[in-house]
Amino acid sequence: MYLGADYYPEHWEKERWPIDADLMQRAGISLVRLSEFAWSKLEPEDDLYDFAWLDEAMDILNEKGVKVVLSTPTAAPPSWLIGKHLQILPLLKNGQRMGFGKRRHYCITNRTYYHFSERIIRKLAEHYKNNAQVIGWQVDNEFGNPKCYCDNCKKEFQHWLKLKYKTLENLNQSWGNAFWSHDYICWEQIPLPIVDYHNPSFDLDFKRFFSDMNVKYSNMQIELLKSISPDKFVTHNFMGLFPELNYYDLAEKYDFVSWDNYPQGLEKRFQVALAHDVMRGLKKKNFWVMEQQCGCITREDITPALSPGEMRLWTYHSYAHGAEAVVYFRWRACTFGIEQFHSGILQHDGTDKSIAYKETAQIASEIDRIRAQLEGSKVISPVAIIYDYENIWVNYSYQEKPMYNYSDEILRFYKAIRKKGINVDIVKPTDDFSKYKVVVAPLMYIVDDETANNIKKYVKEGGTFIAGFRFGIKDRHSNIVKSILPGKLRELFGMSIYAWDNLRERKIEVQTSSGEVYQADTFADLITPEKAKPLAEYKNSWHASYAAVTVNTFAKGKSYYVGCGLPQGFYDKFIAEILKGLVPEGIKVPDEVEITLRQKNGKKFIFVMNFSDKSSRIFLNKEYTELKEKKKLQGEINLDPFEVLILL
Repeated sequence: MYLGADYYPEHWEKERWPIDADLMQRAGISLVRLSEFAWSKLEPEDDLYDFAWLDEAMDILNEKGVKVVLSTPTAAPPSWLIGKHLQILPLLKNGQRMGFGKRRHYCITNRTYYHFSERIIRKLAEHYKNNAQVIGWQVDNEFGNPKCYCDNCKKEFQHWLKLKYKTLENLNQSWGNAFWSHDYICWEQIPLPIVDYHNPSFDLDFKRFFSDMNVKYSNMQIELLKSISPDKFVTHNFMGLFPELNYYDLAEKYDFVSWDNYPQGLEKRFQVALAHDVMRGLKKKNFWVMEQQCGCITREDITPALSPGEMRLWTYHSYAHGAEAVVYFRWRACTFGIEQFHSGILQHDGTDKSIAYKETAQIASEIDRIRAQLEGSKVISPVAIIYDYENIWVNYSYQEKPMYNYSDEILRFYKAIRKKGINVDIVKPTDDFSKYKVVVAPLMYIVDDETANNIKKYVKEGGTFIAGFRFGIKDRHSNIVKSILPGKLRELFGMSIYAWDNLRERKIEVQTSSGEVYQADTFADLITPEKAKPLAEYKNSWHASYAAVTVNTFAKGKSYYVGCGLPQGFYDKFIAEILKGLVPEGIKVPDEVEITLRQKNGKKFIFVMNFSDKSSRIFLNKEYTELKEKKKLQGEINLDPFEVLILL
């Protein structure tokens, strides 16, 4: 369980490096990430390399016992490279070429960039392959945008489509190109999607292509690093709920996932928790936080500073959800560049007087006391939520005015589950669901045969499946299905949907079978029950003859369908009833306090975290040992603002 910092020795005079190393040792920092954006220092001219400064900085850190994760510097190609090969810069959607002066200013398909990337990676890996201080590699930085619309990308897209569809007849039929006379008679006619309101099938395939190109470039780096230094791990700093790439595909060849966590406020607690669980779900294993917020952050604006204790709270929140290392961004606030007001553990003055430095030392001391017991523990969850990138992309086809927000629909269910202290796993539609008591699938447009059979098998064998509105309305090409909704799983849900409505400008009420009345929102699937039992019905307007929420018994299991958006209070009660046998016993907490469990060798480590700047009261109905302080606790307990307990 490492505690670390992102360090940029190239930003500081050499005389400062021993001071930083000493301060790190005193604060309990045992790991740094280096060289992330240092290409111009590592290769100041074409094929002229300088690793001496990095060697010197690492030697100084090594004297203080600090391990290193090295980064491939490919997220920031230097000016000499762009000057010689301007075509490396991406061509933006508006036809303008991206200028030098930011970062990630490269075309993801450019073969020249592949060549120079491979060259610097090989030089770095060869130089440090036998260095025991280097425990692993980070590839690039935050894969994603910008998208490029150059001629080479167009040719690569056309080639990608040809491999996928084999014939133009297949492509034209799959995309529905009879609409608006979009049929193609040769592959070279296929453009890039630079116009608004493009064919949704085209849009989906371009998103798949862009994701695949990022995965291809990422895998090139992984394979090269592994071929040279197979004893060192390789990871990448993902971006939580970032929707533009298929993170399952991107994560496949990494040893583990890391991600960059910037909560920016206590109200983001559930979004951050969901992001942690998504990251853990990509490889079904614990993860690292490679950039953890430790103060205010900035680009165009400056966010509020973290209150004393808040950095510690977010750190333990990361560990609670499965982090094995937390690395703060950054060690010291920079005095130049676009991130001048981005806080570090040290502020610009470089002294040990900052709030974050004192908190880091406290956290490190606590981690030292609990490391042996917590290392190797895992998050075990009885509930899973399906999180699928192709469904995200299909939902966002109409970017000018998206009808739904995918993560918001996930969060309605996720919040209700987490409020009960129940752990959640994030899964793909084709994963094995058999170990879960309940599986939830919000906004799952695409349901192909493999997914439908997987869900049906799960419910048949006794599982409980919950679907949100608009379930199964599209095929894998983003075309609406021709069957009665909910399509392939109509029998599973025991009902039909013949009508639906956008509720943006309507006030439609829903009444549950127990009498509560809620206002529906977002969208309404108007359900005609067949074998299913209505749990809630629309109450007014022409919607009143339809069910809003149903349950159906199917073989040994049950399937629920929530046909519209509803206030959070509905989800809280609905989920509490379904999951009542799964709620952790022995602890009662208010809404501002989160409970999360990690397990190891039959022991449960219960993280209790107060996400409030005020004191909270919890109740323990049996005796627990608080792991950090080694003290016994029972009965009514007062939690200070931002306080964290780890109970055993």
